[in-house]
Amino acid sequence: MAIRIHEALQLPIMQQTKLIAGKNGLENWIKWVTIVEVIEDINRLQEGEFLITTGFGLGDNEEKQLEFKKLLSLGKLSGVALYTGLYVKEIPQSFISIADQYALPLIEIPANINFSMITKELLEEIVNKQSQTFEYSLEAQIRLASDFLDELINQPIVNEIDVIGRGKKLGIDFTRPQSIISVSFPASINEKVRDRLTEAIQATMKTKKRPFLLRTKSDSLIVLLEVGNGENIDEIAEAFLEGIKINAGSVPLSIGIGKTVTNLHMLAESAKQAELAAHLSQILYKPQPIVHYDDFSLHQLLLDMKSSGANLKDFYQQYLGSLLDTRGVDLITTLEAYLYFNQNIKNTSEDLYIHRHTLKYRLGQIEKKTGANLSSFEDCTKLYLAVLAYKLVNYSIVRS
Repeated sequence: MAIRIHEALQLPIMQQTKLIAGKNGLENWIKWVTIVEVIEDINRLQEGEFLITTGFGLGDNEEKQLEFKKLLSLGKLSGVALYTGLYVKEIPQSFISIADQYALPLIEIPANINFSMITKELLEEIVNKQSQTFEYSLEAQIRLASDFLDELINQPIVNEIDVIGRGKKLGIDFTRPQSIISVSFPASINEKVRDRLTEAIQATMKTKKRPFLLRTKSDSLIVLLEVGNGENIDEIAEAFLEGIKINAGSVPLSIGIGKTVTNLHMLAESAKQAELAAHLSQILYKPQPIVHYDDFSLHQLLLDMKSSGANLKDFYQQYLGSLLDTRGVDLITTLEAYLYFNQNIKNTSEDLYIHRHTLKYRLGQIEKKTGANLSSFEDCTKLYLAVLAYKLVNYSIVRS
């Protein structure tokens, strides 16, 4: 079951909205509600979805406007609600013309109406119609959980009691500690592989009989789950890896784990930590498939420096600049390996597949070019931080 556009417009929360175009589509069925701030992949939107968007980037970006026009003409969506006053001052006439042409209701939403309130009322109306016993269908429950998690990690929590109550309906006890895991993968993988990744996570959690919330993004899966006393969250992450290997094959990915939190207002921060950890795992000297945010305290120190106004490029140039113009030999990788192996000549040379004499020669070149003493703890610490800053900037993790 679903509801029609004209029924949705009768809901109390929609009384302040205005139907701008597409009146011939008022009988369209709304099967689900999707909130998107930045419209990236229009092909992932499904038949019958009602799209709510702030229109970020549509105001002055011709490429984004063309993509949005294409979306309006696809014939997939049941309707579109566009916020005005945030990024779009008023709905362009070109959007109105296309919406009328394809009988796609285009609704203007004033900036003072809250995202979550609209979504909540629409979804409750849809779900209530899906079953006379008010039990969610599996598909509806999955979609509701996804949108709920998206709301938790992207919008301020105004009413804790409401959130706890909604969580209970989905089997989540928000009075207990929660952890967020980010499974990161290349955005270039096709939709079928992305779906298999999602199914693998769902199957793992079902096997472990654990309630969870799952949100699919273009380059990651965000999972929220309850953490028991003394539980090793790594075991869940390892089960994810095993399940993905069985269901999706060899997909390059990394799993980041945020700090476990007991405060609902910290969920968004934990999600950011998990996603950052997953991305940072790729710049470790020895990348690991499962990493914790707490593993990156030094990286975070550098990111905090950047937030305070420091230029990370200037920072690493100060200590490593003389190593960057070396042709043929990557002295920065040599330095990183040497520091990673705690200045152990044997382990470093074996890992780099070079003779110990070759390594010693390179280390001598590093000391000569940088003026640093590799026997000095202070000098090595500065060089190590400089290497981390170099990788943060040059591996597209942050801008200098």
